[in-house]
This record gives sequence, structure tokens and C-alpha cells, in this order.
Amino acid sequence: MKLKIYSVFALLFVFASCGSDEVEYYPKPRGFMRLDFPDRVYQLYQSDCSFSFEIPEYFEMVDKEGNCNKDININRFNANIFLTYVPIDTNLNLSIEYSRKLVYDHSIKADEIQEAVVKIPESRAFGMKYNIVGNAASPYQFYVTDSTQHFLRGALYFNAMPNYDSLKPTLAYVLEDVDHLIETIQWTGKIETVANE
Repeated sequence: MKLKIYSVFALLFVFASCGSDEVEYYPKPRGFMRLDFPDRVYQLYQSDCSFSFEIPEYFEMVDKEGNCNKDININRFNANIFLTYVPIDTNLNLSIEYSRKLVYDHSIKADEIQEAVVKIPESRAFGMKYNIVGNAASPYQFYVTDSTQHFLRGALYFNAMPNYDSLKPTLAYVLEDVDHLIETIQWTGKIETVANE
């Protein structure tokens, strides 16, 4: 009996505390991550390996001893571009097909692979750019060649779990600078073969 009396008083207290002061609740507004992109200031990178191009200040070039392969660290966006330079001494088609194979190895995770032709006659730069749409490990790759002496291949990687939708704003910003690199490439002569140590 006492339990029923206490239950009735508890219910009356709950109803009494729900006074007439109405509180309006609003849903929390949708928030978006703020991305702070640096101003673009380009500088010339001159390689000892017969090529040069312009890169933005936030790209950090890393030279590798003993060969002409380079890394570009993009610390601001936790990304890297791996450049592979091959002097053409045998078959250009083998280098092109190998580059294409490396791109299409990502087709398992890619939703689409968009190809674009690179054709800059004044620089003798010809090649392909591959925009790999989807959650692939590398969202962008390219190769550029003068068709007779030089072949340069690049692959962009973000050091994070691939999530295309999350990376899309940063990717769009970085790709403008990668495209600028490609558009400003200059060949500076025939390279002497450097032995790997």
C-alpha cells in the first residue's frame, strides 16, 4: 500500500515539475570542416636529372641518392607524390604500358578512371593524366615524355584511409598544383645513366 502512495506522489511530482515554461529546441546546425588552403607561390625546381618544373612553396622536394627518382612531400595535406624518371634507351611503349598497368591496378576500388591527354608541343611534353575516382589508394597518376629521351611518371598518395568524398576538396586543390607542375615541365638535355648504389 505504501508503495502505491509513493508511486502516486512521484507521478504528481513529475507532472508538477513539467511547468508551463516551454523550452524551444532547435536541431544543431550541420557543421563542415574548415579547410585552410595556402596561397599559391610557385618556385622553379631544377633537377640534376635533365628536367625542371614549377612547384608551390608547400611542396617539399626530396632527392634520392644514386638515381633520378624523387619524392614530393606535401606535409600540409599529409600526402606524397612519387616521381620516377626513366631515360628512354630501349622501348618507350614498355614504359607507357607499365604506367597504364599501375593505374588500372586501382580499378578494383575505383568507381571510374578518367583519362586526359597531355600535349604541350612548346615543351615537347606529351603523356596522360589519370584521375582515379573512388576509394583507391592513389587518386591521381600521370606520365610525361618527350618521346625520344625522357620519361617521367608521378603518383599521388594521401597517407590516410582512402575516402574519396572526404579528400575531394583537398584533392581538387592539390591537383591544380600537380597540373601546374606538368604544364611547366622542361627537359634540359640527355641524361647520363646513373647507376643505382
